[in-house]
Amino acid sequence: MLKKIIITIISIITIITILTIIINIYIYLTTKKQIITIDKINNIDYILVLGAKVSNNKPSIMLKDRLDKAYEIYNTNKNIKIILSGDGQNKENNEVKVMQDYLINLGVNKDNIILDKEGLSTSNSIYNLKNKLKINKVLIITQEYHLYRSLYISNKLNIESYGIPAKKENYQGWIYREIREILARVKDFFKVSIIN
Repeated sequence: MLKKIIITIISIITIITILTIIINIYIYLTTKKQIITIDKINNIDYILVLGAKVSNNKPSIMLKDRLDKAYEIYNTNKNIKIILSGDGQNKENNEVKVMQDYLINLGVNKDNIILDKEGLSTSNSIYNLKNKLKINKVLIITQEYHLYRSLYISNKLNIESYGIPAKKENYQGWIYREIREILARVKDFFKVSIIN
């Protein structure tokens, strides 16, 4: 009896592991060509910057890198609109307000900034882009490991999307983030399939 239980548990773990690997490879392969460089940007009116941790009204290093990349692109086209998506519900650590203040301090015109205060997750941010802001073409900025999932969700929601990675760095806790992202890809793979 115990042997059967052990075999069953091992079989389930093996199936889940294989499924996780297949889904992650699939998401990577179907989106990698959408990751571009600044010189390849063409006819894009909107940038989406995905939120991340803030503390003491300052962006984390990871979020700062995303915002700096958005500013770099903005300087090549002052008409582009920057959508800041994150948790705008938290009064103490309001991600989108911190993001907005940071960009304005760099010199971005406030009229070029759009706030999505309900971007509580990656899938929420992309969903809001499509269904609330009615945007069908976008350039997404986040770290590269996060771009694959963001682009996959966009594709499933029929948004023409491209991605530019923020500066690559081994951020504190990056191993945890990589593992979390592997699992998040599986979660959103099924979530987007249900939504669609």
